[in-house]
Amino acid sequence: MNAPLTGIRVIEFCRGAAGAYCGMLLADMGADVIMVDDPVDDISNEHQSTISESAQVGLRRNKRSVALDLLTLEGRSLAHTLVRGADVVIECLPPGTLARAGLGYDALSAVQPHLVYVSISAFGQDGPRSTPQSGVPALEALRGMLGVAPSGAEPPRDLPIADLAAGLYAAFSVSAALVAAKQQGTGVHIDVPMLGATLAIAALRAGDAGAEAAHRAGLVPAAAMATIAGSAAGDTMPTDAEMSAVARQRRALADASGHGKVSPLAAPLPGEGERFGGPSAPWPTFRARDGYFGMDLDAQTHWEAICALVHRVDLLDDSRFSSARERARHQAALRDVLEAVFVLDDRDVWLARLVAVGVPCTEISTYSRVLADPQVAHMGWVRPMVLPSGETTHTIVSPVRLNGQSPVTRLDPPAPGAHTGDIIAELDAGLDAERDTGERPVDVTVRTSSS
Repeated sequence: MNAPLTGIRVIEFCRGAAGAYCGMLLADMGADVIMVDDPVDDISNEHQSTISESAQVGLRRNKRSVALDLLTLEGRSLAHTLVRGADVVIECLPPGTLARAGLGYDALSAVQPHLVYVSISAFGQDGPRSTPQSGVPALEALRGMLGVAPSGAEPPRDLPIADLAAGLYAAFSVSAALVAAKQQGTGVHIDVPMLGATLAIAALRAGDAGAEAAHRAGLVPAAAMATIAGSAAGDTMPTDAEMSAVARQRRALADASGHGKVSPLAAPLPGEGERFGGPSAPWPTFRARDGYFGMDLDAQTHWEAICALVHRVDLLDDSRFSSARERARHQAALRDVLEAVFVLDDRDVWLARLVAVGVPCTEISTYSRVLADPQVAHMGWVRPMVLPSGETTHTIVSPVRLNGQSPVTRLDPPAPGAHTGDIIAELDAGLDAERDTGERPVDVTVRTSSS
């Protein structure tokens, strides 16, 4: 039973950690996961470093690999043959990429009705942010949403939270869909947006600062904020300024004692890696004159454009910055060199310049601002919810879509024991049915330690 997905074949068309993580989780459960790799994987070679190499390669465990060039007729033909015997397809590519190769869900499900097909992307398969160019830059702004530094001035180091959250949601959804496919003989197209998955897990972030942000976004009722702020004024609610002051005081006390940090992601690491995220250099944050922004330092074409933009083409000949791996190894020096230029202008000025030369970039966002994003409204992730007290608030619903539809929220959160009578009645009805059919009733006697 240590490999419950034995006999399930999964084909993985993925670039990036989210899809690879989903595939790894399924492979760990016994599925036969076949990765479709490029014949020459220049990206992996470019990213190699002592630590990041082992982390990225680790996502390939328990899998098999086939190299196919999907830009050729032969490669696409082999991919079609490969998928024909599959139970699951995982794609983590810009929306529409596989569909243009004839490997989209509509085409494949027409001949394989049982196919479970999961698409992982930055924002989902449709909506105002679903275009390929908008994905990674805006998604990376979630770093600020996930754990703003206590000072509020600088985001924490990079962590692949969006990738891991989406990978987990995808693997769980695939497992559930496989059960339905076995029972009903029909598969499903699962849409897993990284943004939605991250919002869903971030809704539970602890700490006064997180609660305040959720309150301002309408996710926490006012009565709950009164408790958080320690208000003893009965029905009199504290103002936003009062809540902020109380929160700052409580955070200061917590920090002084070494406990109760605003977020585990907010704690800076010693040394030079505080704004870079360790072994790889993509998406570090840089200081401009009025704030911080992130940009892609990974792709060589982007690095060349950045050097030209800051009038430092001499950096292209600097061996410390010759590749993504070297830029990661010398990221502290790289930060100092670039920030000497970036601090001369405001953040928005640099973002506009970077966009103009084709470099993916982003400002650092916050939880409340992300909730106001038009993609969130398009997906309908924020929904009303009635609390046991009768008060109405809002919550983040499941970010996963099945055949374009979100799972239905059937029940609001119940008060403890709210359904005890109904459930006991169901058990009694089941026992009566067993007696009527002559089956031996199940002993449901509650035993205590003294019995």
